[in-house]
Amino acid sequence: MEHITEPRSRSRKAANWFKKRHALRLKREGFVTRFAAGLCMLFSAVSMSLAVLGMPTGLGVWIDMFIFLTANALLMFVVGYVLSLLLSYMYIPLPRKLTAYVVYTAAQSTVILYFTELGTVISILLSVTYALAALLIGLLFGFLLSLEVPRTAKAALAVASAVLIISIPLYAGWPAPAKQPERVDAASQDYAEPLVAPSRIEAGNPAEQGNYSVKTFSYGSGQDKHRDIFGKGVDVVTETIDASDYITSWSKLKTLFWGFDEHSLPLNGRVWMPEGEGEFPLVLIVHGNHLMEYFSDGGYGYLGELLASRGMIAVSVDANYMNYSVWSSLPNDDMKIRGWLLLKHLQQIQTLSEGQDSPFAGKVDWDKIGLIGHSRGGQAVAIAADWDRWFRDDVSLSSIHNVHIQSVVAIAPTDKRIDDKSAALLDTNYFTIQGAKDADVNNFYGERQYSRVAFSGESDRFKASLYLSHANHSQFNTDWGTMDERLPGGLLLNREDLLNPEDQREIAKVFISAFLEATLLDRVEYKALFQDYRSGLQWLPPTDYVSRYEGADFVRIVHFDTYNRFINHTAYEGMVAGEKEKPKDRDGNTKGTSGMSLQWEEPGAVYELELSAVAARELEKIEEGSLVFSLSNLEWDMVTMKQEDEEIAADTALDGEEPRAETSEPELPPLPSIEIVLTTDSGEELSVELEQFMSVPEPAYTSFLKMGFLEDKIKNNKYRNPVEAVYQTFIIPIELFGMSNGETEEEAEPLTPQEISGIQFRFQSERGKVMLDDIGFLPRGGSYVEYR
Repeated sequence: MEHITEPRSRSRKAANWFKKRHALRLKREGFVTRFAAGLCMLFSAVSMSLAVLGMPTGLGVWIDMFIFLTANALLMFVVGYVLSLLLSYMYIPLPRKLTAYVVYTAAQSTVILYFTELGTVISILLSVTYALAALLIGLLFGFLLSLEVPRTAKAALAVASAVLIISIPLYAGWPAPAKQPERVDAASQDYAEPLVAPSRIEAGNPAEQGNYSVKTFSYGSGQDKHRDIFGKGVDVVTETIDASDYITSWSKLKTLFWGFDEHSLPLNGRVWMPEGEGEFPLVLIVHGNHLMEYFSDGGYGYLGELLASRGMIAVSVDANYMNYSVWSSLPNDDMKIRGWLLLKHLQQIQTLSEGQDSPFAGKVDWDKIGLIGHSRGGQAVAIAADWDRWFRDDVSLSSIHNVHIQSVVAIAPTDKRIDDKSAALLDTNYFTIQGAKDADVNNFYGERQYSRVAFSGESDRFKASLYLSHANHSQFNTDWGTMDERLPGGLLLNREDLLNPEDQREIAKVFISAFLEATLLDRVEYKALFQDYRSGLQWLPPTDYVSRYEGADFVRIVHFDTYNRFINHTAYEGMVAGEKEKPKDRDGNTKGTSGMSLQWEEPGAVYELELSAVAARELEKIEEGSLVFSLSNLEWDMVTMKQEDEEIAADTALDGEEPRAETSEPELPPLPSIEIVLTTDSGEELSVELEQFMSVPEPAYTSFLKMGFLEDKIKNNKYRNPVEAVYQTFIIPIELFGMSNGETEEEAEPLTPQEISGIQFRFQSERGKVMLDDIGFLPRGGSYVEYR
């Protein structure tokens, strides 16, 4: 009998123990801890709200918030209940519910930050800090509210505590962006205005509305589930296209959201058309990758309206179904298909222009087609312009042979190899623009494509680039907001000194409109803006500009990627280093071309080029004209080399030696001061101080994050380098070098390029490092800038 009841007794005893521990689960909780637990719930809800905004379902923000906040609250309750029980069973002498809620808040935030690509360690550290902040603030205010003092006193204490909590990090200067390097003797360096300056362009502001009235309409499938402009409210109904030959991975969730799959992609477009007779150039605009549920195609209305008012048909292409979704990811080969999609839109407009009742009938000049792309769209436009490289065997594109793409604009483009190929444009006008504070596409990939644009003969075509020191990625699209990362990661981005959105888009309007007017409407006077941006400063918001230019009429004397038959001899004097190198981006990857890297440590260093007889014959066809070269300031290389040397010295200090406590703060050398010297056949030397014409631009140093210590720790270290080497093109009229061939002033004659036998770059600043490339001449008619 006894051995039968003993198990029951043990079971009853265990049951009583569990019951007792359950009853004691909340024994250590009081008003203060309950208040702190409530604040943890609030912090958890804030984290989830930010995450929800960064992973929309397409049901709408408020529905998303309700679903995820409800689920989060239920999960927090369940986890809190279970974890508090476990803590009670383990006899942990803590307020168990509060502890459980703190752990949940930290764990939840860790998961959210991890999927924001902050990495495991940083996600844990930031999340634990966040949860502890909730705990400590909750305990503090819970304690203050529990005091038996008048309500006014409680309120005063609470307000004072809140002010103190907010003031501590502000006073301490934390979190703070990474400190920018300081320039040696910056105060003493002469930044005087150049003695020679470009005259203003004699033309109207290209960013101002033109003389045409603008008609707006849309074309599309008429079946769009989310936007009436492509659904029931569409103006022109178009057929869908089958992309199944290219798309082999299309999520069912994407089909559920859109109502179609890869077999029936719609061709949707927003159109801005000038009203009036005659044919007009056609410009397609395509967005890049963004959260699919936040539509992107409406974000270029500011460009569409402007271009149409100035005599161009503009179409913003809907490629939202090719974009990323947290729930359905991306289709395969999305960059390639974006280019193909542009070609299909051109074909669709071809078809529409042949119909008598179509708004496109008789309106399109198919010899003047332009493409504008942003981000992945910036690569897509290059793919579309070089379409034969990828789509030669696609018989459905046969009518594209009748479409002449003349001009391509790439806004902060990507440049990934597709099918192990890269676009190479021949006899196509190209312009690319990039912001130094771009935290999405953080490298100037447009420079790579720039180097793959070539011209086959004499023409008026050109290529140009523009680098803006205070521009980011998203503000070029009005639908993308101001953050270059989706929430919550976007909150970490440093937006100090960022151009306001209107100014950033104003710059885009000026340059893109001027580029298309110059290349599609023969307004050649606007070329001056790309040869010397200072000729259009009256139109531009204040920021730092770095620009590059090359025309089809450029006579290249030196290009460091190939054998230079125009050069007899090169000489270096006083150089620490002088060698061909490939310029690198922030990630340490090469940009695809080579330049001459020159480093000096004392004033008086010289780099000299002696021209060959072949060069003299080539230059005979140029009367007067301009000396041209591109230069990039590589001073940051010197800083990083010095830091590496100091770190090595500290690591290898001998026993008994006193190692350096830390690496010194980075100091920048003075901006390069350069004298350009042309040597004539007669041995005469004529020179120009570069600063008298245009100073070497100061590199754009960027602190990407509000917490500077994170820049080399998150996002695969994409923010670790504060600067990228970017070329500035100098186009110096030869007449500025003075006269030659005369013993008296009356006998002197203007210098001509064929008289030049050598070019010297004399470096007068105390130390520095630069890279030179693309040295040559423009004929007199090739320069559109007048100097005064």
